[in-house]
Amino acid sequence: MSDDKYNRNINLLCPTCGSDQFEYDEDDMSLVKCASCEREMTKDDLIEENSENIQVNVDEVKKEIKNDIEKKFKDIFK
Repeated sequence: MSDDKYNRNINLLCPTCGSDQFEYDEDDMSLVKCASCEREMTKDDLIEENSENIQVNVDEVKKEIKNDIEKKFKDIFK
């Protein structure tokens, strides 16, 4: 079972306009600014605003892992 199979990239979206393009200062990455509507927020706030989308992706990976493990056990105990 390859761990790469379960890697995901989750696009974080601006809670104001829905854009996934952000600007940030290399020296202070804790603050991000939406490239579209220019809303500024902390990185933590952006993650919190996207927590539902993040959780959906986590649940999908959990389900895939569970299904793969079940299949592996079925193959082992045939």
